[in-house]
Amino acid sequence: MMAVRITKDPIYANLGPGRRIDIGLIDPGAVDFRLMAATLAKQVRFDGRHDGPYGISAAQHAVQGAQAIVNEIRDLRLAGLFLLRDGHQLFIGGRSRPAEDLLKAKSGTNLDEIVRNIKQAWDLAIYEAAGMQTPDCWTRATREALDLMDVRMTRAEAITLFGRQAEADFPKATTPKTTGALHPWPAAKAELAFVEFFQRATGRSI
Repeated sequence: MMAVRITKDPIYANLGPGRRIDIGLIDPGAVDFRLMAATLAKQVRFDGRHDGPYGISAAQHAVQGAQAIVNEIRDLRLAGLFLLRDGHQLFIGGRSRPAEDLLKAKSGTNLDEIVRNIKQAWDLAIYEAAGMQTPDCWTRATREALDLMDVRMTRAEAITLFGRQAEADFPKATTPKTTGALHPWPAAKAELAFVEFFQRATGRSI
């Protein structure tokens, strides 16, 4: 895809040392997967509302969910798609579902639609940059499989961090067959695991 502008004026953000990009210009060439790994490894899920020095990062969620897909159904292609599911957070950050629900309740559906459109735009660029099938070409079965693993992982993570009280926030679901126990990783571990799984799924070095 060619670069596509989604804002009237440029919106600049620092992206790694010595690099500043316009995040209102959707461009596959702006996607840096090693920096994505480092960024998502520092973005803690559930807004960091838990005890202890570490949280479960977006990178850990992506890696362990991808590993679970491979362990359960041996589908490396689908696992690679799951790995990059939250890749747009490199550019726009992330919020927990309760926080998003609160904003939606106060602002109506317009904000939700705007955020969804921005995520979708960056997702197209990210998957194209990775050489993967872009979301606009996914089947319904692919979307449902990715959504289900996301819910299963989120449920299991919430129970790990907050205890059984968190079960009330999710539908009943089987615990994903992750590689290793589900507990918070240090950022460095999550970053390295993300890079390694990306290279495994794409066959590309970064």
